[in-house]
Amino acid sequence: MRMTIGQLSLRTGVPVRTLRFYADAGVLPEAGRSESGYRLFGPDAVARARLVRTLRELGVGLDEVKRVLAGEASLPDVAAAHARALDTQIRVLRLQRAVLRAVARSTLPEELERMSDLTTLTAEERRRILEEYLDAVFGDQASPVADRLRMGAPELPDDPTAEQVAAWVELAELLRDPGFVQASRRMAERAGAEGAAPDGGDVAVAAVGEHADAAVRAGVDPGSPEALTVIERVEALTPGGGGDRAGLAERLAAFTDRRVFRYWTLVGIVNGWAQAPVSEGSADAWEWYAKALRAHPGEASKLALAAGQVVGEEVEHLGVGQLAAGGLAVEVRALLLGEPEDLLLAGQQVIQLP
Repeated sequence: MRMTIGQLSLRTGVPVRTLRFYADAGVLPEAGRSESGYRLFGPDAVARARLVRTLRELGVGLDEVKRVLAGEASLPDVAAAHARALDTQIRVLRLQRAVLRAVARSTLPEELERMSDLTTLTAEERRRILEEYLDAVFGDQASPVADRLRMGAPELPDDPTAEQVAAWVELAELLRDPGFVQASRRMAERAGAEGAAPDGGDVAVAAVGEHADAAVRAGVDPGSPEALTVIERVEALTPGGGGDRAGLAERLAAFTDRRVFRYWTLVGIVNGWAQAPVSEGSADAWEWYAKALRAHPGEASKLALAAGQVVGEEVEHLGVGQLAAGGLAVEVRALLLGEPEDLLLAGQQVIQLP
């Protein structure tokens, strides 16, 4: 039984104007014309019109609708492809929302363009920023540090917060900063040239973090007798006792860059880590400790060397671990002066007890 376009509209709920558009587009074929020249449609037009309307409401283009109706593409395949396209659009919209929220916190109009340019890059383009930095710093030379940086690469999530967007923008600019690239290259080149440091060059990182950080917060002058006490405490917890203070101070200064600490803070924000692997505040402790070592040059005291030897033997015996020193459990981390490249990570590698 044939029906007019008005009757088809009543049965499908699709407006006459829309049905006429479908017919003109070729997705709703006519079954003929009345004597008066009006369009007529067959019984199958009801289901067809409803399908076309549903696909169009879901955003499927007319060309794809035609392919489905002509049997050139299956409905599941078209639906799956369109779902993937929508996923992409949703990710873009979420990113745009995060960018706008981040910009809303800023008073600089140029911030919008800067954030938009950096955040609308594809995941591969964002990854390339890190790769270009690593290439500029390490070149073709194999480096465990470069490998660790790749493993901990920043990955902006599909639905980032405004804080994550702002962190990614700052991170991208840091990796592209010529000054940071040059400083990183100098550290990498020095690490490669020096190789392993003499025995006794290891530093008990947790001890520096505890004692030097406390000294910083207390406002202790690096040149004071109290600072010397801090040094001796750290040396007592250092395998080998710490060795030459002036040499150690120079190496710490060469491999301690606040921008490295900032890098890991930003990566932690972007990746949504509960805690950054390196605290920015620890840079104060390391800089203070280097100044204190310069202010009190010479070799470690005999007492510190003796205590350090005990610690060193205990480390050698356990392989890796936590050491009880003076009743205090000290977490020994491998910020090894014997592995200068590891300093570029500012204490990333952690030694743990089984």
